[in-house]
Amino acid sequence: MNSEPSFADYFSQVQSTPGWEAILQSFARFAALPPHSRALDVGCGPGALARHLARDGHTVIGVDADPLMVDRAQYLATGIGGVTFEIGNVQKLRFEDGSFDAALATNVLFLIHDPAVGLREMARVIKPGGIVVMLNPSPNLTLAAAESLADERQLDGVARVSLVNWARAAESHRRLSADDARALFAAAGLTQFECVEKVGGGLALLAKGVKRNA
Repeated sequence: MNSEPSFADYFSQVQSTPGWEAILQSFARFAALPPHSRALDVGCGPGALARHLARDGHTVIGVDADPLMVDRAQYLATGIGGVTFEIGNVQKLRFEDGSFDAALATNVLFLIHDPAVGLREMARVIKPGGIVVMLNPSPNLTLAAAESLADERQLDGVARVSLVNWARAAESHRRLSADDARALFAAAGLTQFECVEKVGGGLALLAKGVKRNA
C-alpha cells in the first residue's frame, strides 16, 4: 500500500499555513470583487481561495484538473454555502461565454506551456465588464530569494518546504513580469490593467484586468 502523501495532502497543508492564508487574503483584497459576484476559481487545488470568497458572500465554482484535489476541496468546504467544485482544465473550460462576473487563478498560468490560452479562456467565460485576476511567480522568485526569505522569517516545516518548492517550480517555468502580464491581458481583450508585486521583496506578481464591453 502506498503511504506517500498525495498532492492533495501536500497542498492542503500548504494552504493551511499562515503565510499562504495571508497571501490569499491579500489576493482577494486585490481582486476586489463586486458584492455577490459569481466567480470561477481556476486551478483551485484544495479550495482555500474558493472557500474564502464564498464566506465573503460570493457564489464560487472551483475547477481543478486533479480529481483528488476536487475531492479534497469538496470535503474541506463541507458546511460552507455558495461553493462547488468540479474537474476542469483552464485551457478548455466547459462553461459558456459570459457565465461569470470574475475568473481567478493562483499559481496556475505560469505552469502551462502557453499561458495566453488559459487567460483567453478565463476572459471568454466572464461577462463584458467582468474581472480576470491572476497570481504567479514574478521574475524575483528564485531559489536563493526563497531561501533568504525563509531564513529571514524563520520558517520551518511545511511553510519553508512549500516556499522553496514554489521557487523551484518558478525557476523551471516561465516567471511573468509586469510587462509580460500586460501583454497577455491586452491580447485576451482585457483592459484597465493593474498589477502589484507581493510576498517578501516582490516574489509574486498579482495582475488584474477588465473585459471590454461588447
